[in-house]
Amino acid sequence: MKKTGRIQTIDRTVTILNCFSEYQPERKLSEIAEEVGLNKSTAHGILNTLKYHGLINQDAESHKYRLGLRLMELGSRAANSLNVIHIAGPKIREICNEVEETVHLGTLNGKEMVYIDKIESWQSMRIASSVGARLPAYCSGMGKTLMAFLNHEDLMKAIPSVFKPFTPNTIVNMEDLLEELETIRKNGYAIDNEEYSVGLKCVAAPIFNHEGKVEYSISVSGPTVRMSDGKMEKIVLLVKDACSDISEKIGYMGDHKGVRS
Repeated sequence: MKKTGRIQTIDRTVTILNCFSEYQPERKLSEIAEEVGLNKSTAHGILNTLKYHGLINQDAESHKYRLGLRLMELGSRAANSLNVIHIAGPKIREICNEVEETVHLGTLNGKEMVYIDKIESWQSMRIASSVGARLPAYCSGMGKTLMAFLNHEDLMKAIPSVFKPFTPNTIVNMEDLLEELETIRKNGYAIDNEEYSVGLKCVAAPIFNHEGKVEYSISVSGPTVRMSDGKMEKIVLLVKDACSDISEKIGYMGDHKGVRS
């Protein structure tokens, strides 16, 4: 790794991807190697790796390379993320104003959930978080919500090999986690009852896309001392209604609980 923190191989990979344009959608190995300043062997190795991951395709007859369909999928995900942030923004602000607690929008990345937007409570005692922050999925309301609607294969990838007990309430085995996820699917929302942090409670619900998949979730988090049973019930209704509305706006036609494939 260079002092800048950049990795040379990744720099080279990005440079190769940037060789392709609207005017030059297909390139020969020799052209690519010359443009990026690499020997053919190195360029060929990077291209083969990109082919393996579907980021580059190669014509069987001309042997020319072109961008792969996998890039379209990734680009679509990025566009959808921006679209969801734009659509969800007014809703999470509305919830924050109503309950005076911090509201997050998040997604799943591997075994972690990631905050992609937030409206912070203005109260002096509030959750400390930031956009881009990550938490283990199995012990957060949002993470459990996102896991609950995964298909079996993806769920197994999201479950950690070791369950770290962050608090006395943390789920620490697969049997209990799977039971919890089943309850979340039935109810259409998740509760984090001080599972990641003592003194913090959270309510989360799923957002379904046009394919009926859950890629995003909204959560409300607040100090346990303020999250009474009555307030939690109110938050559940507000969050589920908001997620239903957002789901409809991005093309979901189902019943807002979804079907696990």
